[in-house]
Amino acid sequence: MVDELIGPCCACGLTRNVRNVIMLDKRAPIAGTGWGCVVCGLPSDGAVAVVCDDCLDEEAPLKFICKGYASQGDRAPIETATEPFGHDLALHRLAFSSGFFGVSCL
Repeated sequence: MVDELIGPCCACGLTRNVRNVIMLDKRAPIAGTGWGCVVCGLPSDGAVAVVCDDCLDEEAPLKFICKGYASQGDRAPIETATEPFGHDLALHRLAFSSGFFGVSCL
């Protein structure tokens, strides 16, 4: 069923209209299954949460993060994501100021 492609909502736990991905500034429980960045060379180790449309609209607090790929349906309590994970903004500034992206800004 289409509504179950990325597993349960990390706020309410339901599976209907779960299609919003939130990238968190914490490390994912399982390396290689989260978000990363090609600009600053971050591996795909950033924590991810997925939420349904209703929880996104209501800004419902997250209770869980994805443990592994979102579609696997495994979740971990959000409190388990404690290690910071984020971009190297110096590399982003360098990439943009050098015109790497076809624009020169920042």
